[in-house]
Amino acid sequence: MVDPHGRIIDLFAGAGGWEEGLLQLGRRAVGIELDELASATAREAGHERLVADVATLDPRTLAPVEGLIASPPCQAYSTAGKGLGRADKPRVIACAHELAAGEDSRADHAARCRDSRSLLTVEPLRWALALRPRWIALEQVPGVLELWSEFAQLLAVGGYHATAGILSAERYGVPQTRRRAFLIASLDGQVQLPEPTHRAYNPRRPGEVAEEDHDRQPWVSMGEALGWTTQAVTFTNSQTNNGRRPRGLSRSLAAPARTLDTSAGAWTIHPTDGELPGGMDTRQTGSRVRSLDRPAQTLRSACMPVWVRERPATTVLGDPRIQPPGHKHNASDPPGRYQPRRGPEAIRVTTVQASVLQGFRPDYPWQGSRSAQFRQIGNAVCPPLAALVLAEAMRPTLAKAAGDAR
Repeated sequence: MVDPHGRIIDLFAGAGGWEEGLLQLGRRAVGIELDELASATAREAGHERLVADVATLDPRTLAPVEGLIASPPCQAYSTAGKGLGRADKPRVIACAHELAAGEDSRADHAARCRDSRSLLTVEPLRWALALRPRWIALEQVPGVLELWSEFAQLLAVGGYHATAGILSAERYGVPQTRRRAFLIASLDGQVQLPEPTHRAYNPRRPGEVAEEDHDRQPWVSMGEALGWTTQAVTFTNSQTNNGRRPRGLSRSLAAPARTLDTSAGAWTIHPTDGELPGGMDTRQTGSRVRSLDRPAQTLRSACMPVWVRERPATTVLGDPRIQPPGHKHNASDPPGRYQPRRGPEAIRVTTVQASVLQGFRPDYPWQGSRSAQFRQIGNAVCPPLAALVLAEAMRPTLAKAAGDAR
């Protein structure tokens, strides 16, 4: 489907998080994505996909373009991985400056990078320099803010108004505390990151409201987003303290989730009152339920931090290699210390629930295996936040078009 306002390109488009945000603004994009399962999901959801490697395409074959969107792969810079991309940043910055000067040195720098995915971060800049779209919107993990700021300066030399910064999802109505670095730029006027619509969530002082947030809406909890009122706690199985907390961290449904990433498929829900939230039936999941009949202090002493119900959800992950909580025990631990809880497995978070926590509609048509679906969810931009970022990126262009029409 051709957008009558002008073509919008979405690089590393994944399963369609940016495009779900675009739909809220009445626009569509052509998404370019190498992952066939993520592309299949996007097509089922009604989004256009070109299955291809962004780095090998000539951007000029898709000219002219009004808008450019991109979320390069984050694994090289993510704190959840090895973080080799942090050591590659000088090469990425050098390559960006050389691209801006008209020299394509990607092959040379890629051969010297410690992580082969590091240099994919320059692709949005390469496409922007080749196509000169009216507006640009980019997203990555917080560790890429340094690169986004560098790119913003290079775009400014080319006539763009650009800005970059960190946005936290719960401040925009998403029921999780996902933090990401964004860059927006426009050829048609000044731009700024969207103003928060909701209050910030402070896990250390969940009931405290900052002075500047008093007139904003409260953040959205997991329970509120999922329609649950039962006192229940979700648990991640993330390894902490060098593996000495094998059961992971917990957080109450009355808070926003932590960031959803690729291991969210291993999250479990433990009801505190012996009942599942929302009338869930364990027979439908093939899992058994264990009621949390211990007091909070007991859980803390077992190195299981307790998160009160008034917190957002954590990051949703989707790494199929992650195992259920309590599957490992560190041999160096003293006897009786950090022992995993015994008993039946709790209810695991479903893809529908993860979709809602990520800001997607509940019936989003995720394709592939369960682990593949969680990987797609964790890699996607939160649509409600995407819509606000895109609205600000497009605003000067739309204002100029309205002025010209008069």
